Amino acid sequence: MNLYIIRHADAQPLGEGGIEDDADRPLTTTGQAQCERLAAALQRQGVRLDRILTSPLLRARQTAEGLLQHLAGPKPELHICDHLAPGGKRRKLTRFLCGLGAPSVALIGHMPDLGLYIGWLIGSRKAQIDLAKAGVACIRFEQEPDKGAGTLAWIVTPQWCQ
Repeated sequence: MNLYIIRHADAQPLGEGGIEDDADRPLTTTGQAQCERLAAALQRQGVRLDRILTSPLLRARQTAEGLLQHLAGPKPELHICDHLAPGGKRRKLTRFLCGLGAPSVALIGHMPDLGLYIGWLIGSRKAQIDLAKAGVACIRFEQEPDKGAGTLAWIVTPQWCQ
């Protein structure tokens, strides 16, 4: 399995524009453009996604929808996944991933949870990989995802996607 772990794109700050709840923060114009560039970069690298799992928070859902909008060819299935919400449980997320039977999956969520999850997947409880907004890390697995079973194949920032 190839797992593409994506941090949501740039979102409106809490308190701006009357946004009172963190879960309701929408993408900015910059964030929308990041989605388009990220989709183009993934396609240039030959990435074909079978599924996209997203946090239920608005900015993550909009990132997933923005990717889908700009991906050419057959569109991957989109699923809202509560395990990707801030504070989600990595073992439950991993079991869910194993049950998908999909060879190529994108996860869209939030820091610091995604960074800690990447570290756990590549073998360290203490490691944390810092993902920029709209950044993506590719983790490869010989079998199914599990603690320490992954290899960090690459990681890019949004600047690389331009």
